[in-house]
Amino acid sequence: MNDLEERLRAALDARARTFEAGPHAWTRVMERRPRRSPARWLLAALPAALVAAFVPVLLNGGLGRNTATDPTGIYQQLMKERTPLGKEVTVDNPSEGKPLRIWFAKAKPGYPEVCYAVDRAAAEPFGACVNAVGWQGADAWFVGSTLKDGAATAMDWGLARQDVGTVTGVTKDGQEFPGTVRSLDGAPYRLWTVSYPSQEPMSRIRIADVKGKNLGWWSRDAMAPPAGQPMSAPMELPLGVSVRPYRSKEGPELIWSRHGAQLGSHVLTAASPVVSTTVQDGLIRGSARKDVVRIEISFDGGSTASIETRPDPWNLGVTLFAVEDPSGDPAEGYRTVAYDASGKEVWRHDEPAKRSLDETDQAVGEVMTLPGTEGSGRPMRVWFREMPGGANGFCYSGGVDSWAASGCFVNGPDDSHPFQRTTTYLPDPGADIYFGPAGEDWESVDAVLFDGRRVRASFLRGTGTPHPVWHVSVPLGTQVGGFVVKAKGQPDRQLPEYDKSCGRQAARSETAPTTLPAGVTALVQPGCAAFWESGEMVPALPGFVPGGKLSGLIDAERPVRWAHGDKAWYGYALAGTAKVEIRMKGGVTGTAEAAPDPWGQGVALFAAAVPKGSDFGTSALTGYDAGGKELWRYDPTTPRVTATTTPAPRS
Repeated sequence: MNDLEERLRAALDARARTFEAGPHAWTRVMERRPRRSPARWLLAALPAALVAAFVPVLLNGGLGRNTATDPTGIYQQLMKERTPLGKEVTVDNPSEGKPLRIWFAKAKPGYPEVCYAVDRAAAEPFGACVNAVGWQGADAWFVGSTLKDGAATAMDWGLARQDVGTVTGVTKDGQEFPGTVRSLDGAPYRLWTVSYPSQEPMSRIRIADVKGKNLGWWSRDAMAPPAGQPMSAPMELPLGVSVRPYRSKEGPELIWSRHGAQLGSHVLTAASPVVSTTVQDGLIRGSARKDVVRIEISFDGGSTASIETRPDPWNLGVTLFAVEDPSGDPAEGYRTVAYDASGKEVWRHDEPAKRSLDETDQAVGEVMTLPGTEGSGRPMRVWFREMPGGANGFCYSGGVDSWAASGCFVNGPDDSHPFQRTTTYLPDPGADIYFGPAGEDWESVDAVLFDGRRVRASFLRGTGTPHPVWHVSVPLGTQVGGFVVKAKGQPDRQLPEYDKSCGRQAARSETAPTTLPAGVTALVQPGCAAFWESGEMVPALPGFVPGGKLSGLIDAERPVRWAHGDKAWYGYALAGTAKVEIRMKGGVTGTAEAAPDPWGQGVALFAAAVPKGSDFGTSALTGYDAGGKELWRYDPTTPRVTATTTPAPRS
């Protein structure tokens, strides 16, 4: 028998043994088991030329059809309810010697995703689509990696903003590996790849724009293996999921990953439930007691999943599983039923729909739907609730830009009225909606765009709520520099839109930063006052709202804005300040020299080295004029914002 005939026999036999996944798959296989495949008899009668023409078809999945276990079938499966965004790209995968396919898509709720299909040399291919807006505050970030045991070379890859020109991989010991940055026509982000020796894994990437300007770096921590000691080699499950046990104080900890990215972990203890299930990133995965051989999951929306478990190879007394999530909604509720080898039900559990916050828990007044989010697929809900100490907290939960965007906050005595943002992608072209609690005497709230235009907000008042809620919608991607609040009988008040990563936008400026003591430089942009320590970005401070000044963000009640990095503390204060003293817990003190800002913003800038033994947890600041007279004192006794959960990040 020649090589061609051998390949054809293997293809026909493999084709005869395939069967579909599903709750009745085994029954169907048993029903057709006695039948002999005619392939062997057919092969003997085929002329050699016909065999040669027939082989490529069979080896490619059979009679012209692509299966779900080849890259094309994976693409078709992933794109059933998605719309392509831009062109697909194929890159070399040095770990497999086979191509890696990457493309962008629009998910059913409208947000962008990045998808990939990994073809492998010695295992079934797999693919996935993941949210492409998870790190909106970053210039470039990690998505996947081909790093694996036994491969000499690996490749990390990720996404970048459109003006990013270069990405360089950096190891812990400072070695650098240049990357490649590609633009995909019609895609929302650029794609970067970095190849490197597997024994020299990267710790971060260094980022520069198309003009070569340094934009900082991004850590590889989300892709890094745990710091603990692995107990054994990893086990591979379907869909490219890998699970590996690590030692921990509580017991064996199972670390789950796929394509280099960690999916999560859980510890095995005597108190572990019969079945531990996680629904995430299009997957259902988890572990079960060793006697569980089959799991049936029924979702509230009507979809179901039938799962065959696999015994663990480490003798930990569990079975493991990973299958595709048919619901498409990781927040949907579901029922889990577990069976043993005899078909007997051994466990049942109802998991309610996920809500990061209970909207009915101590709600004060009506729970409201934020206007503009009704048709987004996951409306944003807002309400007030009683907080510790009797204050009324403002709460929010929902949105499609982050599956767990939720939180509660209260105004502190010096607060500038916190707010949040949610993004809707449907209907096109989508919108960014800002919202927050309003004062009873507020007459108007205006969103101020970077070009100076203003968009007037609306007010929402629920039945029995202690305060109104303001909300304003702008087209998706519109740059908002901040907000102006008009209260009855009071001057306009600025609410800058910023977060601690806003310095990344300032880094793109053609204006050179001003130099301060202790190796600190500063640059002010609309909405952001950015600072660097020896060229490394450190936490930013609020900048001016377009049309306003920094001086509008401080007053006698709040005379200073400040922060600290690893080496210095810095900020801006009332005009006329020449020296700032800080007193910390334990009596540690420090002094910073101040000088008028060079931008005409009406403030004084200051910076100084971090004092030895510093503890910034409870700090009081005092400002003096050039003659040594005290101008102001700032000694906060309560935090500006008290958060009960981590709010969704804002870019």
